[in-house]
Amino acid sequence: MKVELENIISIDESSQDQVIKVYNRYGIYVGAPVVRKKNLKTSFNPIFTLNEEVTYEQVAALYKSLENELGIVSIGERFYFDFSDSEYEQTPLFTLNSTGNSPDMFLDDRGTLFSISTYCKQCGLMEKEQLSPLVIDTSQMKDRYLVHVSGYWVASEELVALMKQANIEGYELLEVIHCGSDEGKQLAYQIIPTQMLPSSSSERIKLYFATEQAPCKCGLSGVINGPDIYDAKDIMNLHGDVFYSSEWSHDGRYLYRKTIFSRKFRELIINNHISREVRGEKDRNFGPKDWLFDPVLLK
Repeated sequence: MKVELENIISIDESSQDQVIKVYNRYGIYVGAPVVRKKNLKTSFNPIFTLNEEVTYEQVAALYKSLENELGIVSIGERFYFDFSDSEYEQTPLFTLNSTGNSPDMFLDDRGTLFSISTYCKQCGLMEKEQLSPLVIDTSQMKDRYLVHVSGYWVASEELVALMKQANIEGYELLEVIHCGSDEGKQLAYQIIPTQMLPSSSSERIKLYFATEQAPCKCGLSGVINGPDIYDAKDIMNLHGDVFYSSEWSHDGRYLYRKTIFSRKFRELIINNHISREVRGEKDRNFGPKDWLFDPVLLK
């Protein structure tokens, strides 16, 4: 697995050579940016690999040079994790990061009851305990098999039937409550894992954005976690197909535990043509309804 970083910068066309020279000075060799038509701004989006030769500390220093020398303070950042074929083929578990390259996969909660408590007073992250079935407008699911609601996965009746037929194990179902017009409403179920994975390896990559404020002392807010990674001996004898991660994730406001699925579940989705096989969000085949499964890494 390799870590890539994309920068998003808008600069004056006249300064593009100077910007490239700054990158080159830090050992990051990038090509000429693409010039947008109808204005003098240049869209500069270099993508480069972070490794022993190009560390994130060097990148942070690069940003300081761009600010001090050229007055560039607005720099967007995005991390990508690029997995090898062997990592896809050897792992028994996958993290489901998306059920479509589209905002339609996210539905709004319409009144689920939660108990809320503060997890960290410094950054404001909160814990929530679900006290009622999820409340959503199920008509918005349309023909999607799985949607994301407030940190939870909600499955259609069709997906539930396929999971039962394939003997997918390790979960319970809780029927959601429909809120909205009767037109187009459908049965839908929250998938609730009944097992939790052991703690992930201490070797898991943790990153941050140098262009934003420093990560919180709680270790969650402001931290970009790399792929899930486990000691092979801890997970090779697991039974079932649906698991909670023991580590917290968050959506910027609330904590939640990620759901991790088995290879068997991923193959069910691909074999039934619910999604094509997509390997990474930069895969050119990643379409509006394709599911993005990232392999859990083994050490």
